Amino acid sequence: RPDNTMAAFHYAWELGGIPEADIRTTRDGVIICLHDETLARTTDAPAEIASIQVHLLDLAEIRKWDAGVRFAPDYQGEKVPTLLEVLIAMSGHPERELYMDIKQVDLVKIGRLIDSLQVAKQILVASPKQVECKTLRNLAVGVRSMLWIGGSAQEIADQFTAAAETGFDGLDQVQIHLNDRKEPSTWRYEVERALLQDALQQTAENGIDLEVFVKQFREADLHALLDLGIRWYATDEPNRFAQAVANWRAKKG
Repeated sequence: RPDNTMAAFHYAWELGGIPEADIRTTRDGVIICLHDETLARTTDAPAEIASIQVHLLDLAEIRKWDAGVRFAPDYQGEKVPTLLEVLIAMSGHPERELYMDIKQVDLVKIGRLIDSLQVAKQILVASPKQVECKTLRNLAVGVRSMLWIGGSAQEIADQFTAAAETGFDGLDQVQIHLNDRKEPSTWRYEVERALLQDALQQTAENGIDLEVFVKQFREADLHALLDLGIRWYATDEPNRFAQAVANWRAKKG
C-alpha cells in the first residue's frame, strides 16, 4: 500500500499489525503523515511544488495532489492524511495501534492532540533521539516509546551501548536496523549475531522489547532471527513476512 496513507494504515490494522506514521508540520501548523521532506516521491505534485519542503507549504496545497496513484492506479484518490484523521480512526478502536516516527513537529502539540482523543495507550512514539522518546512519553501519559538505531554496524553498537548505559531511560522498545552485508556470508546482516544476542539479553533484563527492522529478507534469514528469540519486527512486506512466520511456526510444531 502507498506509505503514510489511510489505505496503508487500515491495511496494517486489518492484518493485526502496527503501521508507522512519519509526522511533519505544514506551514500553517497542521501535523501531517509523510516520510519525506517533500512531495516528490509519493505524490503527483508537479516539479515546482514537489521540490518545496512541506514545512513551507500549507495543507490545502499539499492536499491538492494524489498520494496513491504513483504507487498503483487502484489507490488513486488517496491524499496525504493529517495526524488528526489517523487518530480519529483509532479513537474507540483500542486494537488499532500506531508507531509515530518524529520527523519535524512540536512535541507539546502532539501530546495535546493524543490526549484530546484519548489514544495514548495506542501510540508508540519512535525517534532516533532518546530525549524525544522520553519527552513525549512524559507529555502524554500512557504513550510508549521506541528508540530506533540505524547506520553502520559500529554506529549501531555505539548507540545501543549509549542507551544501555542510561538503563534505557524513557524507553519501552529499542529497534535496530538490519542492513545487508556487502560481502556474501552465511549471516546476512552487517550487525553481528553476537550483538543481537547481547541486545536481547540487556533489553530483557531492563524489561523492554528489542525490535529489528528487516528491509529485505529471505525466509531462512528471518527464521534465523526468530531462532535467536527476537519477537518484534518492522517490515515493508507484511504479507510475505506473515507467511514466513507461519512457516517457521509450522516447522517448530
